Formats: sequence, structure tokens, C-alpha cells
Amino acid sequence: MEWNEALPLLRENHTGVAVTVTPKGRAQSTIVSTAVLDGKVGFASRGHTVKLKNIQRTGRAAVTVIKLDTRRYVTVEGPASIEPWQDTPAHIKRLKELYVAMGRAPKGADEEFARQMRDEERSLVLITPERLYGSLRQNA
Repeated sequence: MEWNEALPLLRENHTGVAVTVTPKGRAQSTIVSTAVLDGKVGFASRGHTVKLKNIQRTGRAAVTVIKLDTRRYVTVEGPASIEPWQDTPAHIKRLKELYVAMGRAPKGADEEFARQMRDEERSLVLITPERLYGSLRQNA
């Protein structure tokens, strides 16, 4: 599967399952809200989570984005980078870009959004598409 083929599903659907690998080699999965940002698939994560620790250790992750009503999906595997929580306008702006791209534009004042991100110490995770696969056909 090619990136351009997967892009419509990835841009229009935001429910995903992020998968990382534990130190014992086991899969660790988490439901996340996803978006396409900078040509990568991203999600926000509270600080100090298992998935962040796994990504820090391995530098890799996968995320499967699902179109719930038809069960079509795209899995994106590849190198994962973390933009760790920083209490800076630039980091909060990046998080806001992610939330807008996932169709969850912050309601209320920018300071309210910044306070919530600050309270949760949100980091931004971006997965560079290295391997893509899934099911896009309606009659598959």
C-alpha cells in the first residue's frame, strides 16, 4: 500500500490503536486519537506512559487507524519520534495543530487548552510511515 492511497482514510478517521513493544518483547497496545501531521501519523500522549517509555527505548511504533462503520483500516509502522512535554508556546501550538487535524479543535480560550495540556504534560508522538498495510476496499 502506498502513502497516497492510505492518506484519505488516515485524514478522515481518527480512532486508532497504537502498538509498541515492551522490554520483554510483548505488544503493548493503547487506543489513541490520531491525525496526519507533517506527513506522519501522530497522536498525543500523557507524560510518563508505558507507550512513551517503549518508544524511547526502541524508537519504533505502529498505529492502526480504523474507519469504524466499515471496518476498513490502515496500519502505519515505522520510526517514532517523541516531542516531549515542554511548557512553551511552540509545543502547545504543535499540540493544537494535532488536535485540529484530528477534528478536535479546542473549545474555549487558548489558555484553557494550554492549561489542560500542561496539567496532562502531553507529548506528541509522530510515526514516520515505513510500512503501510490494511484493508481499504469495500468488498474485501
